[in-house]
Amino acid sequence: MTTKDLARMLGEAADLMEVLGETGFRVNAYRKAARALERYEGELSELVAAGFDRLPGIGKGLAGALAEIVASGEFGYLEELRGQVPPGVTELFMVQGLGPKRIRALWQAGIDSLEELVRAAEEGRVAALPGFGKKTQETLAEAARFALANLRRVHLSVGLEAARLLLADLEAAGIHAALAGSLRRRLETVGNVDLVARAAPEAVLSALGEHAHAVHGRVVLGRLEGLPLRVFCASEHDFGTVLVRATGSESWVRALGELPVSADEAGVFAALGRRPVPPCWREPEHLGLEPPERFVERRDLAGLVHLHTAYSDGTASLRTMAEAAIAEGYAYMVVSDHSQTAAYAGGLTLEALERQWAEVDALNAELAPFRILKGIESDILPDGALDYPDEVLARFDVVLGSLHSHFSLPREQQTERLLRAVENPYLTVLAHPSGRLLLRRRGAEADWERVLARAAEMGKIVEINANPWRLDLDWRLALAWRERLLFSIGPDAHAPEGYADVAYGLWMAQKAGLPPERVANTWPAERWLALRERV
Repeated sequence: MTTKDLARMLGEAADLMEVLGETGFRVNAYRKAARALERYEGELSELVAAGFDRLPGIGKGLAGALAEIVASGEFGYLEELRGQVPPGVTELFMVQGLGPKRIRALWQAGIDSLEELVRAAEEGRVAALPGFGKKTQETLAEAARFALANLRRVHLSVGLEAARLLLADLEAAGIHAALAGSLRRRLETVGNVDLVARAAPEAVLSALGEHAHAVHGRVVLGRLEGLPLRVFCASEHDFGTVLVRATGSESWVRALGELPVSADEAGVFAALGRRPVPPCWREPEHLGLEPPERFVERRDLAGLVHLHTAYSDGTASLRTMAEAAIAEGYAYMVVSDHSQTAAYAGGLTLEALERQWAEVDALNAELAPFRILKGIESDILPDGALDYPDEVLARFDVVLGSLHSHFSLPREQQTERLLRAVENPYLTVLAHPSGRLLLRRRGAEADWERVLARAAEMGKIVEINANPWRLDLDWRLALAWRERLLFSIGPDAHAPEGYADVAYGLWMAQKAGLPPERVANTWPAERWLALRERV
């Protein structure tokens, strides 16, 4: 368990308490403790040893309860709360725009599932509830349909973590196994877990215990984290053939023709007279396209672009983030805390910027040759202007522009907003361009052909945000623009642990067919600084 795990548990408990009608001191105490835990930079064991007295606002009663949760690994009160709220009501948290109070109001009105929310909105019953109205009803209906369509899917990171536990179980039983399906192809979200095992179905069934429940031919069926589980069983003789088929995609495999029998994938491709194709390049969108001679890889990246510190909503100091970047082998990083309009995320005032810039200068002198570039994640305002006046924007080394609000603007208005941002001479990177949150928020609708064409004309860099909840720009768009645009891979890290998300960005860049020369993280810091000199 980590401090973030504990924070999530407290936050969920507070949400469920409000859904059940509880308000006041305990709800506020849980939320305050959750925020304090999110921002704490040290180890959870240190907090336990100190009785949690390092965190503000945590009294003795809550400190004792937290220590008990850590010791036992269980939060009995949270389980009790979960038992009081029907699963359908809990699913309403997936709807963008719904918080605990509104969910309670819907539940009290008999709306207790995503399906019922859509139905009630279509019948006009949501608009009739106090505090909702017709416009809110339309917005919630659209968001609920989106959530419903994604209800049985999980983020790639969640699916991978669950699958790795099963692979470990199979390995412990002496069974060689590998990822397959959409997990192996690294799709952003997955609706099932597929594996290939070199063993008889009975051995797999025994090794997986409660996760497996039936055998259908050579396939073991089960469930994992609510997802359908399929383990395709192969022999040593045909393992490669089964792996190619089980990896998919179906249309891509079908285009290969009849698969030869082989012990490994290399043998399958050799028998077909083709060079091996990596799993990430096996989607329907890749049919007829040759992969690049070499995909961008971690070893190509010289710098980290897009990270937050405790100056805004990050949990670690500027020094901590820099030292962690050095430890990871990076030559530079672009610090990009939130701009002043993002007050909800601790956006930097002009005074705070001066303090940060002074610290950057001092750390650059101390940590050389490592370099911290003075960046900002500037909100793209509703009219397309960038946050801060030009005289301030001119002082940054790198300016990332991002959408954080007004996602529901009409398509043409949103397009014009993005075009104005791209045309701003101080913008360096268009970051998480659509603002989507996978499985949660669709993101802004715009004429992306016009926006990306203008970005290419202006020499702007477009981010592939590596946070597994975003993965934005969509790799399919990046694939279409792979020969015309420059891209950056941004972990959007709020703590050193977030640097690991670069892996997800690399996978999306590989699905888009990006070679190293198309990714600006491969540049030396001086090339980034040269961009600013052109303004």
